[in-house]
Amino acid sequence: MNGVYIEITDVCNLHCSFCPSGKRDKASCNTPSRTAPTIGTTPAVCASRTFMPTELFERCITEAATVADQVYFHVLGEPTLHPGFGRFLKKLEQVSAAQSDGKSLQLNLTTNGTTIDRCGKAILASPAVRQVNFSTHAYAELPFDEAAENLQNVLDFCRMAAAIRPDLYINLRLWNVGDESSNAWNNYMLEQVNIAFGRINASGENSVANQNHVVGENRVPITLEHFCSRHKSFLVEGRIYIHQDSRFEWPDGSASSATSTNAPTLKSLGSTRPTYPKGTCRALDTHCAILHDGRVVACCLDHSGQITLGHIQENSLAEILSSPMATEIREGFANHELRHPFCQSCSFCKRFK
Repeated sequence: MNGVYIEITDVCNLHCSFCPSGKRDKASCNTPSRTAPTIGTTPAVCASRTFMPTELFERCITEAATVADQVYFHVLGEPTLHPGFGRFLKKLEQVSAAQSDGKSLQLNLTTNGTTIDRCGKAILASPAVRQVNFSTHAYAELPFDEAAENLQNVLDFCRMAAAIRPDLYINLRLWNVGDESSNAWNNYMLEQVNIAFGRINASGENSVANQNHVVGENRVPITLEHFCSRHKSFLVEGRIYIHQDSRFEWPDGSASSATSTNAPTLKSLGSTRPTYPKGTCRALDTHCAILHDGRVVACCLDHSGQITLGHIQENSLAEILSSPMATEIREGFANHELRHPFCQSCSFCKRFK
């Protein structure tokens, strides 16, 4: 397994239309069930917003190190808002240094970048941070002045990283292909990137001949026309990239409940060999996730715990990932079968057909 998503908080300071964060009603909050999960059942969902306790995080990061070499600090939420974010980076470094097999545990941090002026130095100072992904497409829904300020702070961080952490990978994400209302922001964002890295000057003129750059280096301005379905990433400089992709629909928990009454499940059909919807996924192969309350789920998109495999407070991560339910779902993916109702309602699975 490549990575474990640890949702250190589901609190976010933005309210993006494409993200489930902030959309759930607190009145619908129920205590998550601790009963053994089975395929075809929908666990209770808690809609509260909170921060993962330090003790629980330490348990999560220690367990993650036993099955993966990379971690993420999100499922939902903005991880840098956690009051203990700096301490969590230090704990990650300690766990990484203690690895007996000589491998390190590294962080791929995904952030909206709104706090990068406050936490950027701590991120750059941590050798455990391998990659930073900035969701700059979120700025398209902000007032322009606020969006422009956030982008400028992100670009300042990028230039600083290029100077003192050239090993750090940075992705500037524009995951809004097909959303014409975002085109104005995307063009502005690319223009600012071109200016920041010397591809054009402040007047919009091509700066290929800029003497500060290596002669012959490809310094043409980056435009939206550079991206297509087969070329989603564009190198800006060093290890800094712009990554463009289409939006995806987050799976809806209510959709999985509805699907479970119509689609075949092992629970409903007993020994009868069912015919499942075709599809596959990388969940439980490349990754799994731990929600802020300790529920272990199969997928980084399962923000509401529809596929709760167990609780990290009660069992090791290796034990949970070897459970009958996890094994059944994993075998289904290997056979191109979507055996869990949540997976049957997920449009993201269609990308892997």
